[in-house]
Amino acid sequence: MASFFKSLSDDMEKVAQVLEDGYQILSGAATQMGEASSNNHAAAGVDVDELLHGDEDINLEDFEEYGSPLMGMADSVMSDIMSYQVGPQTPIEQIQAFKAAITWNEPFIQCLVAFQAVVIISAIFLTKKGGIYTRMGFMIILAIIVRLAERLNIMGNSRWNEFATQNYFDRGGIFIGIMLCAPLLCVCFGMLFAMFREANNLLVEVKAMKIKAQQEQQKKKSENKEKKKQMKKQD
Repeated sequence: MASFFKSLSDDMEKVAQVLEDGYQILSGAATQMGEASSNNHAAAGVDVDELLHGDEDINLEDFEEYGSPLMGMADSVMSDIMSYQVGPQTPIEQIQAFKAAITWNEPFIQCLVAFQAVVIISAIFLTKKGGIYTRMGFMIILAIIVRLAERLNIMGNSRWNEFATQNYFDRGGIFIGIMLCAPLLCVCFGMLFAMFREANNLLVEVKAMKIKAQQEQQKKKSENKEKKKQMKKQD
């Protein structure tokens, strides 16, 4: 009998701890706790007051057969509380959450955005007027920056307080992947696409020049044949 009340006391202490944690997560947990506790007592068919103050001939095996209704109540309360802690679900909500998490007016973010703008403008200029080797060298530099992104993320995580107001450099590298690597890779792919397009246009031009040269050769041959025929007629 003593062991029964001891186990019941331990369960009640666990429930109190769980409810305290739940109250810190959500301020409205008290109301849900009352509803969940009444539902769990009704479903389990066990009255705690009856267990504590009822007949002394309580069978411990019957209590174990029901399980611990208090722990079931705690699990139900915590599941109800955590159901309200819902993060972004759709891609639009995730983008909005990412934008809200960044302080866009701080110098570090503005310098990063300015760097990406300079890279894009340089890529457009080189695509239109740069040579093939200049463009290849520019893409190699961008690839090296992307390759060093992991090390840059580690360095930023250890020294972020020197240049930023918050630590953007998480272990997964989400910030540096979106703000640094993704734009640089897009620029590289854009330049590669432009190079492939130029190569395709050159192939078309070369093919057209070959066809034109063949047509001119055939035309000269036909003219020579006609001249020979005219010379034979004159003879």
